[in-house]
Amino acid sequence: MTSTKGSKTAGSVDISTLHQNDRSLLTALIGKKGISLQDAARAASLNPDSVMRSAFTLSASNLLLINESKSERLVLTDEGKRFLENRFPEQRVLDAAEKHFAMDRLSEEEKKVGVAWASRLGWVKVSDGKLQVKSKPQAYGIYDALKLIGQGKAPDKASAEQLVKRGSAALKVDKSFSFTLTPAGESAAKGAKELIISGTSGAGAEVNELTHEMLSTGSWKEARFRKYNTSAPVETASHGAAHPISAYVSRIQQIFLNMGFEEATGNEVESSFWNFDALFTPQDHPARELHDTFYLKQPGYVEYPKDVAERVKEVQEKNWKYSWNPSVAEQAVLRTHTTCISGRKLAELGKKRSRPAKFFAIGRVYRNEATDFKHLAEFYQVEGIVAWKRANFRHLLGVLSSFYGQLGMKVRFRPHYFPYTEPSLEVDRWDEGRNQWIELAGAGILRPEVSMPLWGAYPVLAWGMSLERPIMAKLKVNDMRSLYTNDLEWLRNTEIKD
Repeated sequence: MTSTKGSKTAGSVDISTLHQNDRSLLTALIGKKGISLQDAARAASLNPDSVMRSAFTLSASNLLLINESKSERLVLTDEGKRFLENRFPEQRVLDAAEKHFAMDRLSEEEKKVGVAWASRLGWVKVSDGKLQVKSKPQAYGIYDALKLIGQGKAPDKASAEQLVKRGSAALKVDKSFSFTLTPAGESAAKGAKELIISGTSGAGAEVNELTHEMLSTGSWKEARFRKYNTSAPVETASHGAAHPISAYVSRIQQIFLNMGFEEATGNEVESSFWNFDALFTPQDHPARELHDTFYLKQPGYVEYPKDVAERVKEVQEKNWKYSWNPSVAEQAVLRTHTTCISGRKLAELGKKRSRPAKFFAIGRVYRNEATDFKHLAEFYQVEGIVAWKRANFRHLLGVLSSFYGQLGMKVRFRPHYFPYTEPSLEVDRWDEGRNQWIELAGAGILRPEVSMPLWGAYPVLAWGMSLERPIMAKLKVNDMRSLYTNDLEWLRNTEIKD
C-alpha cells in the first residue's frame, strides 16, 4: 500500500488530505471573486450539491469565504392556483346570488367559506334559504393580486398579506451563494493545482476508502490512498447510557430481589390455556375477543400440560356450567398479561408438594386496544406472587406498600374486581398535572379456583403492575407514548431519579 506523495501545504492545511472535489473547487476559483454557485459548479465540473459540501469544508479551514444572500417572493399555493382558475368562493357566491340560487345549490366550500366572506364584504344576504345581492363591486382587489402573483409580479403589501393569511399564497425564500478564496485559499489552490498537474491527484489517481472488493482482489496493494487529516476537529461523542425504561427495569428487579423474591421469565407467545383458562377465565369471556387479544396464525396452536388441564377443566365446567373445549385452550396468542408466568410457576410449585415461594417477573405484554396518553398496545407489566399458606390480605398490602415506598411513590389502595382474584384491589397515584388518580397496579388473592388446580393449596397473593406509569411519574412525562419515541435529545438529558 502506498500513500499520496508530493504533499503541499497552505498554512496549517495539508492539501493532500483534502477530498478531490475540494481541490477541484479550489483550483476552479483561483483569481475569481464572488463567483456564483452555478458558475463554480461549471468551472469545477461538479454538481451544486458537491460544490456546497466542499465549500463548507474549505470554509471551516479558512480557505474560502461563503456569501449567502436571501430573497423573498410570493408563490401561489395549490388552493391559490385553484382560486386563480375558478375565482374565490365569495365571487362564485355573488354569481349565485345574481341568479337567485338557493343555498342548497352551493358547494360545501361555497357554503362554509364563500357565504361568510360575501356576507362580511356586504355583497350578499341570505333570506329564507335563498341568496340575494346587496352590492356588487367593480373589481376584487385580492383576486387581482392573485393574478399578479400568477404572472410572477408582486402585488401591494396589504393584498399580499391577506392572501398569505388566507392560505392562497405563500412566501418563499430563495437563497443564493457566492464564493471567494481567502489569501490562504489562493495559496492552497496553487498547491492543489500543482498536485493535479503532477498526476498525484484527480479522479482515479487517489482512493478515498478501502472497499471489500479491493480486499478480495488484492488491488489495495497498488492503490494510493488519500491522507487523513488526523488533526481535524471532531464533535465530542455522547457517552452511552441505559434507556430510562431499561434503567427502571433494573431498579425494580433490585427492589424485588432485596425483598427476597426470585425472578421468573416466560414466553411472549403463549397458549390460551395459560393466558386465560388457567386463570379461571371462561372460554366465552369478552377478554378473549379479537378486539382485545392478538391471535396468531403461526404458530396456530401451543401445547399445554394435559394433567394440569384436567384439573382446570373440572373447575371450569363445575363453576361456569359449560363444556370446556381443549381446541380453544390451545389457541396461540401474544400474552395479554404476565400472569400466565405466575400460573406456570404455581404449577411447577404444585409438583414440589406446594412448597412456599415468591416470584416476580417483568415482561412485555400485548393488547389489541387504542392507544392514548396512558395506554399502549405493547407495554411492560410487572408480575408477582406470594405462594404461602399463611398469607393474608394485610401481607399483600404490606408487600405493595414496601415496593412503592422503595420506588419513592405515595399510593392509595381501593377495592376493585378482577376475574381471578378475590378480594381484589387497585393501586393508584395522584397525578398533579392532570388532577386525577392514575392506576398503577391491580392485585388480590387468587381465587381457590385458580390456585388449587395449579398449586394445590390456598392462598396465593398476586399482582400485576404497570412499568411505564411509575416511570411517567418519576420523569414527569405526560404521555406514555413519548417513552418510546427515542428522542436522542430527551434520552441524553433525562436524569434517572431515585
